[in-house]
Amino acid sequence: MPLLRDQAFRIVCNIRTPAANGGYIVGTGVFMTTNGSDAYLITASHVAKSTNSSTLIAVQSDDGRCQTFWLASLTPSLAWRYHDVADMALLPLGGTVQAQLVVNKRCLEIDCFNLQKKAASRDDELTAIGFPNGLGVDGMFSPLTFRSFASSGYLTLDRADTHTPQVFFCLENPSVGGYSGCPVIDLAYMISGFITQSKGNPVCHGIMHGTMSDNTGGKLALVTPMFYLNDLLE
Repeated sequence: MPLLRDQAFRIVCNIRTPAANGGYIVGTGVFMTTNGSDAYLITASHVAKSTNSSTLIAVQSDDGRCQTFWLASLTPSLAWRYHDVADMALLPLGGTVQAQLVVNKRCLEIDCFNLQKKAASRDDELTAIGFPNGLGVDGMFSPLTFRSFASSGYLTLDRADTHTPQVFFCLENPSVGGYSGCPVIDLAYMISGFITQSKGNPVCHGIMHGTMSDNTGGKLALVTPMFYLNDLLE
């Protein structure tokens, strides 16, 4: 079934860690389940590495408002699994009552993740769902979305954080800080006039890494492909 943008808000969370300057280090995570019971949080490694016992996550409540929880309340330990090449990290959730409450009906099934080394079609509209500059968690829970198309297949480029190579694909539009770790999804529907056309199940093709730019002012978003998740689930 297609995943409407307003429904997709439930599968993401804002990740915010207090910074020394009094602000927050912010990013986005997406909830996933592998079998309907085992739950995980996926985000970018550079977001996960900043988390600690003071990290908060914000999710959508049943009435559409913002609810915040300590990330540490969702797992017995902040035992992130970091990919040794890609900007991707995975955190097993569970083992606490709070975790069961938070992840209930918020996880995207693993079948909706593109774990094959098959790049997103440049003809498919993709939606990034996240919290640029930490926006979307004051009062009502309102992540920001932007729609784009893949502008490349798989490319090997240097990561912005470690300056080491990994495979990415590019989007036609740039990203914004705070989108890091957010899902980049084909929501599997198109609206034409008053008609909504379904294409099947949604497909998450990757998570946001950041923006590539140069001195001409040109900018493209870089996305970490979802096939790297295979290594973290083994």
